Amino acid sequence: MNTMSVSTYSLREQLGRPMDFSITDPSGKDVHISSPTTGELGLSEFPARAKATFGVGAIETVAFQFDGLDDPEWDRFADHLVATDVQLLNVAVDVGDLLNADPAKRSADIAEIKQWIDRCAEIGSKFVRVNPGSPLSPHAGQQPPRYLVEALRELGDYAAAKGIRLLVENHGGPSSNPDWMNKLLDAVGKDRCGLLLDLGNFDAILGPMMAVLFGGGDPARAFGGIDTSSLYADIEALAPRAEHVHVKAHQVGDDGTVGAVDLVRAIGILTAHGYRGALSVEYEGTGGDPWAKTARVLEVAAAAARGAVR
Repeated sequence: MNTMSVSTYSLREQLGRPMDFSITDPSGKDVHISSPTTGELGLSEFPARAKATFGVGAIETVAFQFDGLDDPEWDRFADHLVATDVQLLNVAVDVGDLLNADPAKRSADIAEIKQWIDRCAEIGSKFVRVNPGSPLSPHAGQQPPRYLVEALRELGDYAAAKGIRLLVENHGGPSSNPDWMNKLLDAVGKDRCGLLLDLGNFDAILGPMMAVLFGGGDPARAFGGIDTSSLYADIEALAPRAEHVHVKAHQVGDDGTVGAVDLVRAIGILTAHGYRGALSVEYEGTGGDPWAKTARVLEVAAAAARGAVR
């Protein structure tokens, strides 16, 4: 039976401090992204609220929702996990760009990521997810560069020594190309690094999603009528490697319809490949009541995992 989970990112409009982070674009320029929050609930309060609202005993979180490594909220968060008997499955860490060809910059990024691995291990996370390059990296080259492979090997060994499992995610750029990602994971080795499979982070979805993120467009209009036919072949290509899964949804209609990913079809692919790991909801929509919308995505995902179409 799959463990059902919810990411704090699903409730980013309500939780903690405003999100504020940078990612590197294809030209090497830092792109700054910020997102406001009502701050009506502290991140440390999420484990209890998630258990009460969603009925889950497992969650995950995103590093940039905290105010850096020394944010006291980390320790409060860890204490609340213990107090509520909620498992922390994963921390998504988005610092650095391991595809950067500059060895000095890459070395600095590796050092910073190790600090984040330390923090994630301290609070008892099962996994730590890092990016195999910036999500905005260009789709260049059929073969992952050797320096990226070596960086992930180093980080995988470091994480294992800390008692935590390193994952990479299909998270934009070349990592959303299943062929490229399979080559990368083969080169790094399963003993050092596994896959966090995000059901929505493939090119069919990412184009409209980036337009919303950077252009501030209407998600319903952006995702309306898009061709997602390639998405399920992409999921099929990576499903055998999945160790953790993000159940990605971008919109929940008034009638309860969830999109743009057909979760019944996507989770059916995972089930056919024998996946029995966690299904962690990551709701990316905006507006309305994100608690209710996240609950609906969780309901559909759980039903799909049981084989009951919703």
